[in-house]
Amino acid sequence: MRSWRVERLDQLPTALLATIMTKLDISSICSLAVTCRAVNSCASHILSFLPSFHILDISPSMEQIKPLLPPNSHLHSLKLDCGQLNDSSIELLLRPSLEELCFHNCADFSGKLLSEIGSRCKDVRSLYLGSVAEKRGRAIHISDLEELLGGCTQLEVRLIYESNE
Repeated sequence: MRSWRVERLDQLPTALLATIMTKLDISSICSLAVTCRAVNSCASHILSFLPSFHILDISPSMEQIKPLLPPNSHLHSLKLDCGQLNDSSIELLLRPSLEELCFHNCADFSGKLLSEIGSRCKDVRSLYLGSVAEKRGRAIHISDLEELLGGCTQLEVRLIYESNE
C-alpha cells in the first residue's frame, strides 16, 4: 500500500483544503489563512460564500475586518464586536442579503447606523445593537429610528440599546 505524505498545507489539493476549511469557524479560518499563500487564497474564496460571519470574541479594527468581509451575496448573518469600528465602517458591514445583525459595543457609531440599516438591509429579521451612540457627541435622532423601522419591515426581534452599567 502506497502512503501519501503531506508536509505542507499548500501541497493538499485545493478542493480538499476548501472542504476542511468550510468546517471551521471564522477565527480558525483567519488563523489558518496566515500560514501560506495557497491557504490564504482558499480562505479568501471561502469567505465570499459563507452564510454566517460571527466574531464576538475579539474587537477587530477596520483594517482587520476589511479583508475578511469580501463581497458575499450569501451572507445572511453578521455578528460582530464593533468596539473599534465607527460610522466609517457602515458601507463595509451592511449588505442587502443580511437577515440577522448582531453588533456589540457600538458606542462609536451614531444614529446613522440605524438609518443605514433601514436603507441597506431591507430583509433584516433579527437586530441587536449594543451601546449605540454612547460616546459623547454621538446622537440618535427620531428620523434614524423612523428610517430603520420604515425600511426593515421584516423585523421580528429588536434590541437596540444595551447599558454597560
